[in-house]
Amino acid sequence: MSGYAGTILDINLSTGKIEKIPVDEKVCRDYLGGTGLGAKIFFDRFPGDVDPLAPENLLIFMTGPMTGTKVPGGNRFGVCARSPLTGHWGEASTGGYFGPELKSAGYDGIIFSGASERPVYLWINGDDVEIRDASDLWGKNTYETTEILWERAKEETGKKSRVIAIGPSGEIGVKMASIVHDKGHISGRTGMGAVMGSKNLKAVSVVGANKKVEVAEPDSLKKWRDRIMEIYSESIVVESLREFGTNANLEVGSMLGDVPLKNWQLGEWDDGIAALNGPTYSDTILVNRHSCWGCPIGCKRIVKVDEEPYVVAEGPGPEYETVCMLGSNLLNDNLKSVAKANELCNHFGIDTISLGQTIAVVIECQEKGLLSPEECDGVEIKWGDSEKILKLIEMTALKKGFGARMAEGSKALALSIGADAMEAAVQVRGLELPAHDPRGFHGFAIAYATSVRGACHCASTNLYLEQGSNVPLPKLNLAGPFEEQSSVGKAYLTARAQELAQIYNSAVLCLFTVTSWDEDMIVEAFNSVTGFNYDLDVLMAVGERIWFLKRGIQILYGSDGKEDMIHPRLLKPVEEGPHAGSIPDFNLMKAEYYQYRQLDSEGRPSRSKLESLGLGALADMLKV
Repeated sequence: MSGYAGTILDINLSTGKIEKIPVDEKVCRDYLGGTGLGAKIFFDRFPGDVDPLAPENLLIFMTGPMTGTKVPGGNRFGVCARSPLTGHWGEASTGGYFGPELKSAGYDGIIFSGASERPVYLWINGDDVEIRDASDLWGKNTYETTEILWERAKEETGKKSRVIAIGPSGEIGVKMASIVHDKGHISGRTGMGAVMGSKNLKAVSVVGANKKVEVAEPDSLKKWRDRIMEIYSESIVVESLREFGTNANLEVGSMLGDVPLKNWQLGEWDDGIAALNGPTYSDTILVNRHSCWGCPIGCKRIVKVDEEPYVVAEGPGPEYETVCMLGSNLLNDNLKSVAKANELCNHFGIDTISLGQTIAVVIECQEKGLLSPEECDGVEIKWGDSEKILKLIEMTALKKGFGARMAEGSKALALSIGADAMEAAVQVRGLELPAHDPRGFHGFAIAYATSVRGACHCASTNLYLEQGSNVPLPKLNLAGPFEEQSSVGKAYLTARAQELAQIYNSAVLCLFTVTSWDEDMIVEAFNSVTGFNYDLDVLMAVGERIWFLKRGIQILYGSDGKEDMIHPRLLKPVEEGPHAGSIPDFNLMKAEYYQYRQLDSEGRPSRSKLESLGLGALADMLKV
């Protein structure tokens, strides 16, 4: 089948049974791959209301039809499970090299069920698949684990493997634990590393077998690629990412009211932004650049710091979200400390977004007298205290003392402090906000509120459409330009942006590479690879179907319309900066969004809508 390896590994870690199951062409046409296909598999095998860290939870890694092809950005894979951080649908997506390597070995994905009695890792060498003992790896950080598995693969095969691994945070069940691939590519959000740890699964190490991904129309794909590469060569967005990485957005974002400051309480911080921005990054800590497999952009950064106590060995540097959530949102203008914080989080395997927001709760609650330093094991921390930030990272990552409370995430921590602390816990559905402020771009408010995994900037393409970095999409009535600090029309924009993102996240594609594609290029790329002969309406229905399925899983886990909200702090205006006085008209957007999606007053879908998308089984389970 074009675009697919044709086989999924089905691993029961409780019994040690390994099966190779074929992929179904119709299911692939309807759900593509990535977290879309992952959600379909999860629903078909629905484990019920299980503890996310119980063996019954499913952990699913999935590539997509674009993975391993010549489509730029076709290097990603998705991972999904019930989230230990939020309690409902959880997912993350990662670039790098693991996805193409897994496809090269002959597999579209891996389903893990059960839990091993002892630490193990999965070894894949083409057709050879084996569960191996990882007792000697347990307790090691992700970089150490990766180096060891690289060496073992080289000794055994003469080739370098591609590795995904958890660190100590995943092993001990930190709710925001991440999965780290080859040191610098992170599946950060929703605690997927904790699910992996609960299964005693330390790592997956894969060596491909040079199996090429066959595409339906190679000549058409080559012509399409030639056109898009020419577009990239003239793109300001591509050039800025190439030059400054994802941190290119920091200075521009601060001018537009996009960047969080002092736990979302300020509107401007000029000197601090200048100390953290892209040019400063390049001039002070950058030593090299890096890219994911087959990527023409190369936004990854390699950094090095020699200054105590922030020494960072040459390796992966912080991305925009990390610079914001462990920098600007904590009023920490020490870029070297942010680089050190990033290295620690990568070593331990912990999400920088959720952790940064959780630290903000600690600082603000101490400032307001809701939390004493004594309760924090003697750590007294103020805004911008870069050394204490590092201390709290280590405490959280290892669940040391007060760090065990922080390891539950910002919402749970705030609830444990007291009701007033919830004002500081800026999150939706228990997932901490990414570093984009809805008061600067109103559509983010309804996007976060209705995201399939909690507050998320990757579950929709609002970030690119509202900010004007995406090419116009007139056939979807998304031609722009859009008035950023306005709520008019943002419900429709967001719904379509979510459908686009579900397509991309299931393909699986980098969201940076697709900003240059218009509607015809989107359809042509998918048809050239898969041969499914989509038209635009049918392809958009794929994104809609995936959104509704994930929404349904949310509801099955108790997260319905009552949680379609935005944190109250983001409905209070700041007094200074580019978005001074601006607040989203959330009620307007929510009403219009529900009408477009055909959701009832409780946020539940209609049976007719679900059945029109082929989701009758979901309608039955939801009893609508």
